[in-house]
Order: sequence, then C-alpha cells, then structure tokens
Amino acid sequence: MDRWTDRVVLVTGASSGIGRSIVVELSKYPLKVVAVARRIDLIQELSDELQSSVAKIFPVQCDLTRESEILNMFKWIETTIGQGVSVTINNAGTMIKSKILDGETNDWRYLFDLNVIAVTICCRESYKSMNKYGILDGHIININSTAGYTLLPTSGQKVYNSSKTALTYLTEGLRHELAHAGSKIKVTSINPGKVNSEAVGSVRGNEKSTLSMKPERVASMVIVALTQPIDVVIGELTVLSVGETMQTYPPPIISLK
Repeated sequence: MDRWTDRVVLVTGASSGIGRSIVVELSKYPLKVVAVARRIDLIQELSDELQSSVAKIFPVQCDLTRESEILNMFKWIETTIGQGVSVTINNAGTMIKSKILDGETNDWRYLFDLNVIAVTICCRESYKSMNKYGILDGHIININSTAGYTLLPTSGQKVYNSSKTALTYLTEGLRHELAHAGSKIKVTSINPGKVNSEAVGSVRGNEKSTLSMKPERVASMVIVALTQPIDVVIGELTVLSVGETMQTYPPPIISLK
C-alpha cells in the first residue's frame, strides 16, 4: 500500500455495511479517504471513531442518484484537498424486492439510478480527475455481486439482478475504453456472495443466512486488489463463504403431470 501514501481514495456508500468496513480497513494506511454517503451523521460518526488512525478521513454528504451532487463532490475534492482522485471504490448500491409482474416503476428506476447510472458517472468523473492531475496508475474498483453473473432464484429480485448484470458489462466496457485510450488505469470488479449488511436485510426481512460473510471479508479484498504489482490487475474477484455456491435454484413450482 506504500505507493498510495497521501493519495485520495474515494469510497461511496460509506455509512454502513461493506462501505463502512472498507473505510475502516483503509484507515490503517496513511491515505486521504473521502467517505461518501447520504447520511452525513453516520459518516461523521465514523470519521470521529477513526480520528486516531493514520489515515485522514473526509466525510462528504452526497446523494448519488443526483448527478449535480456527484459533480459537486468531485469539485469539493479538488478545491478542498487540492488533489485528484487516485482510487475510486464504487460501493454504493441497493437491493429492492420488486417483481417484474407487479412491481413499482419508481423502485426499478431507483435500482438502476444507484446501481448503474451513479457508478457510470463516478467512473467518468474519476477518469477526468486522474487525467487532470496526471495520475497514470489510478484504480477504479466496482463492488458488484455474484448477482451480476448468475440469476437469483427468488421472485422479486430479477430487476436487481438485471442492474448488477449491467454493472458487470459496464465494468468490462470501462476496461475496453481505457485500453483503447491507451490508459493504464486499473479496473477491478469485486463480486461478493451473500453479505450480512443492510442491503441484504432489506430483501430478506433482516434474515441472515448462515452462509453470509461479514462485510470485513469483502473490505479485505479491496486491499488485495490495491496491492498487486503495477503491471498486474485483478480484473474479477469473486468472494464466497465456504459452502456457498455461485448459482442456486428455486424449488419446482409447476406440476408437469
């Protein structure tokens, strides 16, 4: 982690779950961590808790479903810290149980606004920031999900499933565009299975699977990605609890008699 010393690391969705754990993990190193969330009180509390750490934590309030607030966030980093973003960790996301058959349009729109559009904007603005400040070895990490690679079995999760699949192609597409531009900025997708977090609880009524991992396990994978040699990138990193499988299947509900 030495090469990231005193450089800016942006973490979205930092107020709870995986995002909070990522900030805590990063606080072990001498970094400038910009912790972003809608709930400023929670990230301020986190910043206060980590006050004695070697990292400098900058809590920033931002609703990532509003492009203007994302643009203001990047402008704030530039004017307040005086540096470009060296690492962006797009962690913010949501699960909403909403069926295709009778779900609410606003739920679907919010899923894609936060899980896809916000990430796309943050990728674009990160690239601009890195270019402006001559950061040639930047790194963009998207916290995706195994739901971006396999179909979830539960009814009501298909639109969420679709948003994560979109993120999978978005991340690979970003690699393509960077390669075409001759950029050496790294792009990593970290794909956890079931995680004990608010997002999981919102779908399962706070039920915690025995195969759900702690958010800290996912946070540790961010360090793995960031500490690879300069000429190596971990493109895809899938993290599962022991005993968990990528694909699960629902019980049959149609009789073929």
